Amino acid sequence: METLKRLRAEVEAWLRSLSPRERAMVSAAAAAVAIFVIWLVSHAIGSGIDAREARIEQKTRVLSQVGKLAEGYRQREAERKSLEAKLKGSPVALMSHVAQAGATLGIPVNDLRPSTAPTETEGLREESVEVNLARIELTKLAALLQSLERGAGVVRVRRIRVTTRSDDPALVDATLLLATYQLKTGTGTP
Repeated sequence: METLKRLRAEVEAWLRSLSPRERAMVSAAAAAVAIFVIWLVSHAIGSGIDAREARIEQKTRVLSQVGKLAEGYRQREAERKSLEAKLKGSPVALMSHVAQAGATLGIPVNDLRPSTAPTETEGLREESVEVNLARIELTKLAALLQSLERGAGVVRVRRIRVTTRSDDPALVDATLLLATYQLKTGTGTP
């Protein structure tokens, strides 16, 4: 403390020994140095604040992405459980299901052929049927496909072949390979 008092006294004595013009110049220089130091400190603080805000914004984006991924996961999990429930449900008589869906929409479904014997792979039993639809409008075909896939059980369109007609361009001929799936008996999920 004594050293500080002595240093202050020396600076005051030195300032008194200066002329008024020199004192003004020293005061201006001291003010410039003080302003520069204050600017440096404020710039460092501002840079620190900007860096923290950038980190907060980046972490907010990451949290938002995690939230979206979690929502997507919940949606996929619900779809999986719904599909499993359909697979565990009563089997779909595919040929009658297709005929009923066609009758409901006013589409004559007369040409149905089982494509192969039911196959079993990876815990699933698959049964397929080939359906030939002649002279059908595309809108009715789309409605039939939606009705089949959104109906009871798990029915999927495995293959579709659409050919245009030369006699009526508004109509098409379509051949569908439809499949239904069921869990194998004695197979379940843990």
